[in-house]
Amino acid sequence: MLERLFGKKWPTPVAKPMAPFYIAGVIVFYGVNSISNFLANTEEYKNDPRNPNARTNPPGNAGQHH
Repeated sequence: MLERLFGKKWPTPVAKPMAPFYIAGVIVFYGVNSISNFLANTEEYKNDPRNPNARTNPPGNAGQHH
């Protein structure tokens, strides 16, 4: 069925020649994620409302509204 749609199957290797690119992609993703997490926890951005780790309510003011 698929041979009629796509023609002859060719024994083309995909994973082996692309392995260095997959590995490099994982390394780059890990590096960008690590730097992003590090910079999000610096003093300058620690309380920024766009930071997902920001503390919007300090521990002493829990439950109090303006």
